[in-house]
Amino acid sequence: MSELTVTADLGYVEDAFAWARKRALEWVRTDAAPGNLPSYWAGYPSRPMFYSRDVCHQAAGAHLLGLDAENFAMFRHFARSATAERKWYPLWAFHFDGSIAALDYHGDEHFVREIPAVFDLTYRALRQYGWTGDRAWLDDPDLAAYYERSAGDFVRAHDHDGDGLPEAPGTGDIFEGTATYNEHPERPLTVAADGLALQYAALLELARHFGDNHRLAAEAVQREFLGWWDEASGSYARGRLGDGTLDFGWGLETSWFVPMTGLGGSGVRAERFLDFIEQQLESDPPPNIEAFSYLPEVFFRSGRDESAWRWLRHLIDSRDDYPEISFTVVEHLVAGLLGLVPDAAEASLTIDSHLPAEIGWLTADHVHVGDWDLRITQEGRHTTEITVHGGPGPLTVTVGSAGPWILEPGQTVRATSPHPKDLP
Repeated sequence: MSELTVTADLGYVEDAFAWARKRALEWVRTDAAPGNLPSYWAGYPSRPMFYSRDVCHQAAGAHLLGLDAENFAMFRHFARSATAERKWYPLWAFHFDGSIAALDYHGDEHFVREIPAVFDLTYRALRQYGWTGDRAWLDDPDLAAYYERSAGDFVRAHDHDGDGLPEAPGTGDIFEGTATYNEHPERPLTVAADGLALQYAALLELARHFGDNHRLAAEAVQREFLGWWDEASGSYARGRLGDGTLDFGWGLETSWFVPMTGLGGSGVRAERFLDFIEQQLESDPPPNIEAFSYLPEVFFRSGRDESAWRWLRHLIDSRDDYPEISFTVVEHLVAGLLGLVPDAAEASLTIDSHLPAEIGWLTADHVHVGDWDLRITQEGRHTTEITVHGGPGPLTVTVGSAGPWILEPGQTVRATSPHPKDLP
């Protein structure tokens, strides 16, 4: 189990981490009963199961807490469930012993399935390779087959008009298949922006490890999506309806997954769309707390650190018992606030401060990137101190625009780098 700790000049942060760490670890089910897979609770507290969407989103926090065996076992279990009979959809939920959750499965023709989950599993699994450097995330036969089928067989089976984008039936029935993670859109979609966002993100991860043909496919998805712009509202469409028309407006996940994955690119349109999202969050927030758990990631990635902190505080203050909340609070307090981008296989780590004005300094100790054990202290947005407690060799660390430094186990570096927002 991880020895991860977080300290800060703001006691609120320390209390939040202590709560989130304790609560997340209480959801571990690995040894809770004979026959359990290495696993943790990922879904409603009233349902003793792990769900694909939740596992995908809890995985980074789980890694930071030392739950790599659990992550691997659950991702592989979902990968194995995507069969030709199920038209390459993975199943939606399992019990901790690996048995299918009958609540969400009535047979191979009638089970809960949502297009974003297909690509989310590929995207988040390959991100775990970045955290761990464990070749099993690339080489395991079940996972490797799943990655390729998610980008190939699945798309071909569900792309009825040949544009490279899989389509849902457009009925809105989750047992027939939906285009979006938003299970209650105003009008059912056949193609949804969150599905495209995760398809794009998965293809970029595949390109890093399995060939540039996936990058070309990602660029094609992005080109299609960038045509979904409405100048008057300053927003992208949330999806496409059955008659082929675009549906504009506020779509919750269909809206904020776009900047979370970079599908909308950068520049004026991207900033206007973020403004649109922020305005809609004020006037029409999501009804469920777990939906908010994505927002810090959305705004940290976009450099809107005060907005990210505001929504992270909302999650912390909720103390909600939905497992996704405690796991993602751990992720956001460490990887989010410190801006960690690991590449353990390449023995490298990028750090880019996202501390808001309210936090003067923050230290995360025993952060594991592959086999390296690190202490990282961030002071404001300018000064970072990294200590390598131990590891298999040198680690290359880049801090903002400064570096890189090559650190051997036992070494410490103190780096100062101007934050882009503070430059004239």
